[in-house]
Amino acid sequence: MTQDLLKFNHDKVLVEGLSKEFSAEIEVPGDKSISHRAVMLGSIADGNSRIYNLSVSGDNLATVAAFRKLGVNIKKQNSGGSKKDFIIEGVGFYGLKEPKSVINTANSGTLTRLIAGMLAGNDFFSVLSGDKYLNSRPMRRIIEPLKLMGAKISGRGGDAYTPLAISGGGLQSIFYEVPVPSAQVKSCLMLAALYAEGDTVIYESKATRDHTENLLKFQGYPVGTEDSPSGGSFITVKGRHTGGLNPFEFIIPGDFSSAAFFIVLGILNKNSEITIKNIIINEKRTGLLKALKMMGADVDTVVKGMSPETAGDIKVKYSDSIKGIALPPEIVPDMIDEFPIFAVIASFAEGKTTVTGAKELRVKESDRIKSIVYNLNAIGIDIKELEDGFEINGNPDLKCAGKGLPKKLNSFGDHRIAMSMVIAGLILKNAKLEIKDINCINTSFPEFFDTLNSIIK
Repeated sequence: MTQDLLKFNHDKVLVEGLSKEFSAEIEVPGDKSISHRAVMLGSIADGNSRIYNLSVSGDNLATVAAFRKLGVNIKKQNSGGSKKDFIIEGVGFYGLKEPKSVINTANSGTLTRLIAGMLAGNDFFSVLSGDKYLNSRPMRRIIEPLKLMGAKISGRGGDAYTPLAISGGGLQSIFYEVPVPSAQVKSCLMLAALYAEGDTVIYESKATRDHTENLLKFQGYPVGTEDSPSGGSFITVKGRHTGGLNPFEFIIPGDFSSAAFFIVLGILNKNSEITIKNIIINEKRTGLLKALKMMGADVDTVVKGMSPETAGDIKVKYSDSIKGIALPPEIVPDMIDEFPIFAVIASFAEGKTTVTGAKELRVKESDRIKSIVYNLNAIGIDIKELEDGFEINGNPDLKCAGKGLPKKLNSFGDHRIAMSMVIAGLILKNAKLEIKDINCINTSFPEFFDTLNSIIK
């Protein structure tokens, strides 16, 4: 049955509607965001770190390759371990070596922005560049504050884009208010602050994902976090701490953003249920769960671990009374990666769903607002593009509009758009969806189709 639902042709997949119920228990790969940070901070720790369940997506393997190029020995665990278990032989704060060629950051905005902060503090020259999608993403948001710290960094297009050229060293501490909620910008400055003279204070008006803070504290580094009365937070990083960073041992929990596709599939497919085991449940990552509960979805979480990240199990069941909502703007930063799949569930909800305050979607792997609107329009969903979001008039009995099959959709090189449209195709019962450029899925979740097949076969 699986082969009838998913048919592959080079970089395209043809998806048919799922006509049976399922009950499944799965795990998803290690969290991408944490995997990036674990490799980076393990590389400059004082000793060997052991990381289990590292994401081996294209983005994360680019991070491993980048730090190998910087002179760090990163190797697989001895025989008998998983291919996702690594040993990182940390070189300490000042042990990174000048790379002999350009560091390829592939499709990863997280790698590019975070490693730029670290390289700005090291006394050597380096260049960062990625693929055509990465090289169109905004970099001025990190270049400007790094220059305030004294960094010598420049980018293409008047400091707007990669490639970035960095001559590191000589950083000073600053106070900086992040203008747009962004964990990448915050983390970039935190990593630069490790090398700065004095204490750097970063203020964000809306607290964002805190993986960098959590891992630094786990390594014994002095990082202060304080909530502000207005709902934001202050992060203080001590520069040039003589105690360095402790090596660590860490099992990385599953990636919530990867789990989101299966969460929505379980909620929308009649008489089905799914449990995702050992998943991150950091409240700064799980805004989608808050939104789903507001819509009336049957969602349950069980916490099973707390350090350095909260993790546990998520169980969802088919919910036949999903309602459209006006998404509260304060939830937006906590589900910024989940909007493509959120748009899918909103399409099958009863009533209107409105998203505003999500302009950051314009500068992800694609312009995700345009990508979402283009694809959902193509299958007959009543969706309106807004400057900072979208508006969907949902229909629980949604049928694919128009005649002629298949409906041709486009991922625009965006992995989350591609996976979301696959889920939409499984839920639509009277249509076939052809989604092109699906190879981009490998940047974040190369196991996606294998995991999906284990559920629907």
